[in-house]
Amino acid sequence: MPNIFSSNFKKMDEYVNTGAYLRILWDELRYNMEHQLKENDFEDVSPSHGWIFHNTKEEGSRITELAAIAKITKQSMSALVTQLEQTGYVKKKPDPTDKRAWLLVLTPKGKKVKEAGQEINYHFEKKWEQKLGKKDYGLFRQLLMKLCE
Repeated sequence: MPNIFSSNFKKMDEYVNTGAYLRILWDELRYNMEHQLKENDFEDVSPSHGWIFHNTKEEGSRITELAAIAKITKQSMSALVTQLEQTGYVKKKPDPTDKRAWLLVLTPKGKKVKEAGQEINYHFEKKWEQKLGKKDYGLFRQLLMKLCE
């Protein structure tokens, strides 16, 4: 493996980490989502809950699956689920394939948040599409998806 601290990067003072650009975009997206959800009376939903709304399957999902997708511990995911359970966005139901386990499902209120979030993101991303143009934005999305594989 090559030495990452070698002199190959002579112009490091000019280099901007790609993650910095991704973070700027993520912060814009997240701020817009929080602001729009609050305007639509979903004040008790935080960015930390996003993975739950986005990844909970219609038939239900296990907390261990959601934790793995979000790359957090089962205990941390359980705490987030408890918050959403107390505010009526999710509920637990028995897992028909394993009597010892249960599945998390979105309630009608949770489905409304998911739908609102999808619509908010869609309209926000249209601004990016306008800035880049339809073709370049399509390429941008394709490349991001490829990096996420």
